Amino acid sequence: MSTQPAIRLSNIGKCYRIFQNPQDRFKQALWDRFSPILNHKKPRQLYREHWALQDVSFEVLPGEAVGILGRNGAGKSTLLQIIAGTLSPTEGAVETSGRITALLELGSGFNPEFTGRENVFHNAQILGLTREETLNRFDDIAGFADIGDFLDQPVKTYSSGMMMRLAFAVQTAVEPQILIVDEALSVGDMFFQAKCMARINKLVDSGVSLLFVSHDIGAVRQVCKRAVLIDGGRVSGFGSAAAVTDKYVKLQLEDRNLAGGSNVGAESDEKEPSSVEQAVPVVLNKDFANSDFNDITIGQEAFKKRADYNRVSNGDAEVVNVQMLRNGDYTSDFDFDDEVLVKLSVLMHKTLENLDVAFKVRTLQGTDVLFFDTRLKNEMHRIYEKGKLYAFNWKLKLPLMHGSYVLSCGLAHPPVVSGAEWQSVDVIPFVYEFRMSPRQHGMIDGYVTLPVELDISVLN
Repeated sequence: MSTQPAIRLSNIGKCYRIFQNPQDRFKQALWDRFSPILNHKKPRQLYREHWALQDVSFEVLPGEAVGILGRNGAGKSTLLQIIAGTLSPTEGAVETSGRITALLELGSGFNPEFTGRENVFHNAQILGLTREETLNRFDDIAGFADIGDFLDQPVKTYSSGMMMRLAFAVQTAVEPQILIVDEALSVGDMFFQAKCMARINKLVDSGVSLLFVSHDIGAVRQVCKRAVLIDGGRVSGFGSAAAVTDKYVKLQLEDRNLAGGSNVGAESDEKEPSSVEQAVPVVLNKDFANSDFNDITIGQEAFKKRADYNRVSNGDAEVVNVQMLRNGDYTSDFDFDDEVLVKLSVLMHKTLENLDVAFKVRTLQGTDVLFFDTRLKNEMHRIYEKGKLYAFNWKLKLPLMHGSYVLSCGLAHPPVVSGAEWQSVDVIPFVYEFRMSPRQHGMIDGYVTLPVELDISVLN
């Protein structure tokens, strides 16, 4: 596979002129056109500038899937239009190699008066296929879209899901070298989404470069190896999908807390989390130095270093350590189906109630595998007193596939009314890393097995 970038962006910027009224737009157009003829050196400006993108630079290699993340209005769609060639940058340069197909806006490229069949041929011709090539691929396109007799009905009669099915089938059937997907899959049913994901993975494996925009963090972590975070029109993060999605989640949590009036004070370390470091016992503080909880200081120094990574906290409570034990021993190496004790120590800086304490087990790539919290255990009724240290001890089994995993944890208040936002108290995406050894009696498929009961009988 070629090591030359399929996409190279160099200092891309896009500036829009914002006019107060249409007359100013017309006057500005006249001034820009005739002021050189009239020898006016000072430009006249009847608009204000809005930079949707500034100084955006990164590369995408052939066969690489890169996620694009950012808040609404961050500039993601503008960036994709520039890469696709439907929009020109104000400054900077874009270099691409090979055919580009893009699912940017639902129904873009389709004539609503044409039938689905007619739009297939029309759209394929725009993408560079001859009529004969389109005929050879038509059955595959129609079969993948699976919209039945609607294929011969005008596109204006289609639902959004049918429109997306046909558009995706056409765009991925023309053998692109670069595929751009912008939230298009969100309108499809779950079965079609799974089919789309399978085709996307197959294209990437064959060497197609993918730019994937989605607010579904799990999908980005599953599909993409690397990701770009766009914030305020600039690249705020570029690296592994796990690291960039964690940073994006941190931005979302801060936005929610600020919207709810919470005082968010969080520190962030731009470095990706490292492996588990040697545990160094430290004293929590003088109030707890002589207490029965001194064992919570084991590994606390390593915990503090990991916890600084994209942590979001409003100061009401503080997770001071997380530990994992097997048979009473502190460890980070486990065997399949081991019984494990996960210990979470929390110091309350305010008296709190209705507090949810949650854990997630994730792969190193960021895919969530297991989840457990106090809400599921019906423990939301407790009142936690200011100044006290609480121990949350979780006993569980780990029927996990071999490999490395990460623990993340969070303290949050559920919404008081339906539809409101959760309020984050202390959310830490990386608190512990552990390893699962290969299962001695044969490997398992998938990440985890579930406890089940099996009954086998003969039916005459």
